[in-house]
Amino acid sequence: MNHVELLKRLLPPVAYDPNAPLLTAELEAEGNALDVAQIAAELILTEADPRTTSFLLPDWERVLGLPDPCAGQLPTVDLRRAAVVSKITQRGGQSRPFFIALAAKLGFIITITEFSQYSVMSPVNAPLCGWPWCFTWQVNAQLNTVRHFSVISGVNEPLSTWGNALLECALGHFKPAHTVVQFAYN
Repeated sequence: MNHVELLKRLLPPVAYDPNAPLLTAELEAEGNALDVAQIAAELILTEADPRTTSFLLPDWERVLGLPDPCAGQLPTVDLRRAAVVSKITQRGGQSRPFFIALAAKLGFIITITEFSQYSVMSPVNAPLCGWPWCFTWQVNAQLNTVRHFSVISGVNEPLSTWGNALLECALGHFKPAHTVVQFAYN
């Protein structure tokens, strides 16, 4: 039942005629406004959930700092909505398994090498690392993008470029602030 009919039922039966033209116009205007308000309230319930949002998706993205500077602008609404849900439900970490899982989520298989300061107790074949290397870790990944200089390259371009910008950006974003991450591609 719409709000117009509900408002007519609220009128005292003796004092007002619900079919009077001016009263009917007033009740229809008020009832239609209440119908619109109810639809908007129901829509807010849908928009409050990031899994079903449409109209408020830009607001969700703004609040969460999306689009991610590493991934860039996503092409579809479903992917944008998934990015919002992922950002809200994401759990951080500083462990090797966290960074390996993060890379796997981006489509990369990596290993991590950690360094320690060389001492008299170190194995003979251990690298000679000083104290600052305790805060450095190395991501070992497959080299997915290699671009070599060619006849169509510009004169100021390097002879070769390589790297995985998405992987480097994401791991650099989540790395502990006191550490240095290096990337080794093979």
